[in-house]
Amino acid sequence: MTQRLSIRPSRDLRTHYAQIAAEAREHPVAITVNGREDTVLLEHAQFMEQQQLIEDLQDRLQVYAHLAQAADDVRLGRVQPAQEAFDDIINELRSAAV
Repeated sequence: MTQRLSIRPSRDLRTHYAQIAAEAREHPVAITVNGREDTVLLEHAQFMEQQQLIEDLQDRLQVYAHLAQAADDVRLGRVQPAQEAFDDIINELRSAAV
């Protein structure tokens, strides 16, 4: 997914804000200071979409980490029958409630 990126000098923000804002609604706009990219402007909805994507990827990464740990546990023989695990959990809950 290649996305168009406009590059505008920071001085344009004062004199051409409406034009830059309109560009940012279509695609990101890089603002330069002294010829170097400094800031990127993008539409609020696109920003929120990216934030949600990042959160979703972080959640997925956590699930993958748990699955990898579980696979290691099985491979290394760190397993026990389900009923024993449930009994351990119930006993821990009961002792925490007291």
